Amino acid sequence: MEIQKILYHRYYLVLALVYMISVTALCFRAPVTQRPVELTSADVEMEPNQSADPYAAIATPIDQSRTESATKRVPLWAIGSQFSLNAPLFAEEQGELFGFALFVAVSYRLRTRLVNWGATVMAFLASRRRGTCIWLGFLVVLLLTLFPPWVQIKTYGGRIPTQRVKLWHAPIFRAPVDATRWESSDVDYARMLMEIAVGECFVVALNLTWARTKPK
Repeated sequence: MEIQKILYHRYYLVLALVYMISVTALCFRAPVTQRPVELTSADVEMEPNQSADPYAAIATPIDQSRTESATKRVPLWAIGSQFSLNAPLFAEEQGELFGFALFVAVSYRLRTRLVNWGATVMAFLASRRRGTCIWLGFLVVLLLTLFPPWVQIKTYGGRIPTQRVKLWHAPIFRAPVDATRWESSDVDYARMLMEIAVGECFVVALNLTWARTKPK
């Protein structure tokens, strides 16, 4: 009887299958971090003399291999003695998948109420168009302030210039790249201001067209 109920709600069955496939794919691509390397006295003696060759450290930065390994993804069963599971990031990604699946399931369960609520909201916005544009302009600034674009700064020293690589949007309280000796990340304020200006231009255009038309 329970199986018939599950099969009756095919939407939940498809959602469960997609969730299981996503979790399996995440296990195949689990985030790992490189374990700290312990140097012996013999390894320290084999280091190049930087006073004789001042550009020796520039050619191969010390933290470059560790930074590349910090973002490496390998299957769970392939983690050996060199890498360890990035448990906080792995748990965060699992929680995001579960939250998304739960959100879709609840939305489908309450789809009738959501449709009625959406129609009510659209009627409310149509009756207060100018106020909607004002709050939309505030929302653009709020979202881009809380989730600004980031830039990755790579510093090698010497004659090699500093490189600035554009990154994606991330929360203001969590940098997308861990800071090391040679790399760091900072908010790309120039790009954030440009995106705010573009968003506000859209709001102004919406205010000059949609907000000035009389509701039917």
